Amino acid sequence: MYATENEKVVGMYFQLISGLRHGDETAIEKLADLWHEDSVFEFAGAPPVVGTFTGKMAITALYRNRFFANGMDLTLGDKDHLREATLGIVETEVTHLRNKENQVIAGWITTIGTKEGEGFDVSGSHLFAFEDEKIKNLKVNVSSKYEKSHDENLSPDKLTVQDVGRLSLAAWPVV
Repeated sequence: MYATENEKVVGMYFQLISGLRHGDETAIEKLADLWHEDSVFEFAGAPPVVGTFTGKMAITALYRNRFFANGMDLTLGDKDHLREATLGIVETEVTHLRNKENQVIAGWITTIGTKEGEGFDVSGSHLFAFEDEKIKNLKVNVSSKYEKSHDENLSPDKLTVQDVGRLSLAAWPVV
């Protein structure tokens, strides 16, 4: 299925991210093992999903924070119409891989939703740079536009722009 060793690492990366999102705490260290000691992980999307993590230790902390975001309670709505929600689904489907020398770009669609049935799809990409079959740099771009989810159980109808941001931060905790 994967043409190169780097593509195999990318496949393992997304498999471990899925495990992390489904409560597999062992995925934290397995993900860390994919990285060089002096690597850089950058979220280069639109605010609020922006941030840079330098070094394997900082990147491992990011994964640990993501693990503990599973089932996170959130407050959605505006100041006059607040409602409580819980982060539910965060599923990423890799739609394509492109390999060039020591880089692999993975395009994807991620579904983000609450247990209460509010959510959306967002597209983006991961640009992996490798050195010695370890991830040296990763740049994640998340679209600033969301779409109605292909998951018919999720609706974006009541979500404000701020709600989309809150759910995105829960899905990709960068602070």
